[in-house]
Amino acid sequence: MAFTACKKDDPAPPAAPGGGGGSNTSTPSTTPNFTDADASLWAVRTFSTQSTPIGPIDIEIGLGVGAFTNDGFASFVNVGDVSLNSVALTRQSNNSYVSQPSQTNPTGVDFGTGVEWNVQGGSGFPAFTRSVTAFPFPTVAAITSAETVVRANGYTLTTTQVTGADSVIFLVGSVSKTLAGNATACTFSAAELAGAGTGASLVQIAPYKYNNEVIGGKRIYFGKEMVRTKSVTIQ
Repeated sequence: MAFTACKKDDPAPPAAPGGGGGSNTSTPSTTPNFTDADASLWAVRTFSTQSTPIGPIDIEIGLGVGAFTNDGFASFVNVGDVSLNSVALTRQSNNSYVSQPSQTNPTGVDFGTGVEWNVQGGSGFPAFTRSVTAFPFPTVAAITSAETVVRANGYTLTTTQVTGADSVIFLVGSVSKTLAGNATACTFSAAELAGAGTGASLVQIAPYKYNNEVIGGKRIYFGKEMVRTKSVTIQ
């Protein structure tokens, strides 16, 4: 999972890969980073809607994402073990941290008891434990826009409600925009969608909220995000 650098209320969108045919289910990360941060730790609630004989149902998976840097996020560093609500995050080859749902824990991190991070420390970062209680998760209702995206016509990605967010990221395939925290719709022009690959893909709406504090001389950002995902076909 990638990170993108940004300032408060002005996250830079991830770079969009070139267009092309075939499946386009890969989307950029919805997890922002911040230009003055030494680390970012994100608790993420992801929802996808599945069709069933009794109607659509939401599948929720809880995730944790983290990164630590000593050079402005040009690279990441190893800070030892990192866990979210006692679920160990897996350190990737680039030293970013991501939780991985498993067969024994298919729904991922349980946020029913809150959000608590535990960091072992290393590479200049202190060991610390923090409970993120200053604000709740933002919320977003189900995506209501069409399941077919015709690039030449543009596309408006919509939901009925967003609450409790600092900003909202809207994504159509590989194309991303960030709007104010109360936005419930985002229009992508034909020109903006020209770089999106055609075929099976995803649209996403991801409101997020965050704060930060200095711990052991390091500025740590703590965020909560909710991500709604819908399968679409891009033409």
